[in-house]
Amino acid sequence: MQTDGIGGIYPQCFSLSILINCFCHLGLVNFGFSTLGKMLELGIEPDVITFNTLINGSWVEGKVCESRRVFDDMVRDGFHPDLITYGTLVNGLCKIGKSSEAIRLMKRMEEGGFLPNTIIYGTGIDRLCKDGLIIEAFKLFSEMIDKGIVLDVFIYSSLIQAMCGSRKWKEAKSLLDEMVGRKIKPDVVTYNKIIDTLSKEGMVSKAQDVVEAMI
Repeated sequence: MQTDGIGGIYPQCFSLSILINCFCHLGLVNFGFSTLGKMLELGIEPDVITFNTLINGSWVEGKVCESRRVFDDMVRDGFHPDLITYGTLVNGLCKIGKSSEAIRLMKRMEEGGFLPNTIIYGTGIDRLCKDGLIIEAFKLFSEMIDKGIVLDVFIYSSLIQAMCGSRKWKEAKSLLDEMVGRKIKPDVVTYNKIIDTLSKEGMVSKAQDVVEAMI
């Protein structure tokens, strides 16, 4: 902690970022922005952690425009977003149903030198599936495979549920077989969705086969 500032103590970016984080966790993101303003008044330069904290705090409070403004401001002022910045924004956009905007941000992320990870891809795929944009979801899925990004049960479950919702049980069963072949263990949700779909299609014997595979 540096001295000779206000009251003999001059706060640093690290300590003020902690304060901003506390405000955001308490649901007081406006106080977080006030603290950022005070930092700038004192000539203390914020860092990417400061911005990430405010972006996440804004999303949590449902202040979508505010979080995007923080992102745009940090880029404009020469700060470089990191994986956490992009991941937070993609997750937030997907939660409010803006899948197209989230996918565009993922592309921008790659242009910035960051490869989306399994979690970010999974978030995008799940949102696209829920929006009924299955072709786009499989495009992201193919991208993951081409780039060698690790697949997980969440991604497969999202795609399988989308197939079941479209009554494409053959494709759903094929995905199940594929994930098992990749040694990714299906969870109860995945199995239940396929069993329910097969049963509704009158394919009781196939549903029983899936039950036996679970056991």
